[in-house]
Amino acid sequence: MYILPVNNFNAQTAVINRKKNELHSQPNEIQFRGGTKIADLVENRVSNNMERLNRIATTYLDVLESVAAKLKDKGVIFDRAYCEQNPVKSPKSYTSKIVRSGSFKVPDAIRATLYITNPYDLSVLNDELLPELKKRGYVISDTEMTVKDLKKRGYIPEPNESDDKEKIIPDLDIRLADVVEQISKLNPEYRYAISKPQKSGYEDIQMRLVRSFEKRKHPLQHELLILFGPNYAEAKHLESEKVYGILRKFDELNVKVKANEENPDAKLIYRYIDLIEKMMRGKISQKLYENAKNKDMFNIEEQIPITFLKTDLAQFEHYFKVLKSKISSYYRSEKLANQNNPEMLKQLSREQRADQARVNIIYDKLSETLAYFSKKQKEKPQT
Repeated sequence: MYILPVNNFNAQTAVINRKKNELHSQPNEIQFRGGTKIADLVENRVSNNMERLNRIATTYLDVLESVAAKLKDKGVIFDRAYCEQNPVKSPKSYTSKIVRSGSFKVPDAIRATLYITNPYDLSVLNDELLPELKKRGYVISDTEMTVKDLKKRGYIPEPNESDDKEKIIPDLDIRLADVVEQISKLNPEYRYAISKPQKSGYEDIQMRLVRSFEKRKHPLQHELLILFGPNYAEAKHLESEKVYGILRKFDELNVKVKANEENPDAKLIYRYIDLIEKMMRGKISQKLYENAKNKDMFNIEEQIPITFLKTDLAQFEHYFKVLKSKISSYYRSEKLANQNNPEMLKQLSREQRADQARVNIIYDKLSETLAYFSKKQKEKPQT
């Protein structure tokens, strides 16, 4: 993984580690002595490194363009104009990722996308693409994965090997449906690379590459995504903006991060968040990705309609009404349990105000999403 150069940053890093919980609840408010925010320090450091990263990204795109040209007959396509839009993570995005995770490790500082018309044929990946990248000095990086997660991919642990033990594996994740039977097409080192599509229905192959000649302890990582084609890439960005990026804000709720599972209100908060997420994925995300895959892989123009009935909209309103009510109930009971602790009461009040504001933002943004797709559906010509 690429770690931002942080000369004389040891003290700041220690502060981040000591305040990891605060990073998740109020990341932009954590300050070093003198009032400098963590985000400001990191963003300035990244900005000063952008010229170098842009040079390296240009070389990376040159390499991918040459590989795609050679593998054109295998269905490999490179869209340079698309990749040149954001080949380097911006200082703000870079900083946001560090603050959210509490770690200076950023595995996608440089990123690009290739299209493979039929990525389900894993021999194209294993026998064609990866060897061509290796010839040009790009090899798959290592990453850590717990035994617990590896077991989901077929790993059989050694005797007395605990679930939380971390193993080093290639940083390759094949998130495609129904390709497990093709494991024999992969080199032995990739036997645990097959996972599954995301809950949204999103499928891809993603990997992190490093330059084989780079000998630093933490070499610069180059992310590579493999998608079905340009329509799938477009769907990915639309879904990220209209659904995924909004739903992810639920993870910033204090009540979700620290809620006591024994609290009945906390359990219902989790449940209603899950119901909202399932509704948005089922009604929008999964259809977007199916339509895009049909178009790129099969040349199917017909689209699964994204529609919302009055009952759907009523259900949406109901979910949020109950969610807001249960958040209020949760904090009411927490304050009652801490009524003799003035400092804790102040903290709970701050967290409640922050959570209520976040839920209102999520509700407003998702309401805009529903209106956006409803309007799109009405604009479609009738056949």
